[in-house]
Amino acid sequence: MDEKLIEKMLGQALKQYGRNVATDPLSPGEKEILKLALQERRIEEPNEGLHAHIEDVIYDYVTNQGLFSS
Repeated sequence: MDEKLIEKMLGQALKQYGRNVATDPLSPGEKEILKLALQERRIEEPNEGLHAHIEDVIYDYVTNQGLFSS
């Protein structure tokens, strides 16, 4: 899968939660953890679409749930 497309989709999903990645870009660490979470989600739910996976990962990220909980 094209990494630039994934990053763009992640950025679009983050806009719903008030984060504009054009002015507040994701750090390399944030990108990596979001991509890893996305890969894991796609393995766990192979029949779900990419857009739904991204929405789920970003929701978990901004609400500190799932892989992102402390």
